[in-house]
Amino acid sequence: MLYRVEFLYPPLRFSMISPLIAAKPDEGNRFDVLGAGVLYAATEPEGSYAETLASFRPKASLLAKMDAHGPNQVSSGTVPAEWRRKRMITQLQPFGALPFLDIEAAAIHTHLTSAMADVLAAFNVNNLDVAQIRGPNRLLTRALATWVYSQADDDGMPLYGGIRYVSRLGDYECWALFDNAPLAATTRSPISRNAKGLQEVADVLGLTIL
Repeated sequence: MLYRVEFLYPPLRFSMISPLIAAKPDEGNRFDVLGAGVLYAATEPEGSYAETLASFRPKASLLAKMDAHGPNQVSSGTVPAEWRRKRMITQLQPFGALPFLDIEAAAIHTHLTSAMADVLAAFNVNNLDVAQIRGPNRLLTRALATWVYSQADDDGMPLYGGIRYVSRLGDYECWALFDNAPLAATTRSPISRNAKGLQEVADVLGLTIL
């Protein structure tokens, strides 16, 4: 069972990146695949909250300006109640036998360094490791995801149903599910201020939940 924070409608909406965004290294989702759908989820609710609340973290540049006016002016980021009202926490169940590629594993890094040597060389990456997997260059991570998505057997059937990765925000196990992996939502619940895991994540990220 996996968890996903998403808008009220439509449920289980796959991320579909546009060519314009796909060409930018600092926009779009980490493992989006141009021309295909990717759905993001986490093993625990905390992972989904962390991934979706990250944008509310106050930036160092803003904190520095506020600090110049006195320490009492520095406050944590605030998540408005409207954010919760527009979203649900969804429990979902993937089906099918397709495995997920563990892109955090050292053996997989070695394999991809060989299998994608030309691509990695173009990014000036000599040996793939966690620094690149969790790094800021989304052109690279999307290139990795595109390679994984395109892998097929001799009959043209896909080899992988998605990617297993770890959040850059903490030790949260996350999943990028490809649109070739069947799944279903089992429960959808409103996000209250005392929702399981929400306040714990807010404390870690320095946020105030309204």
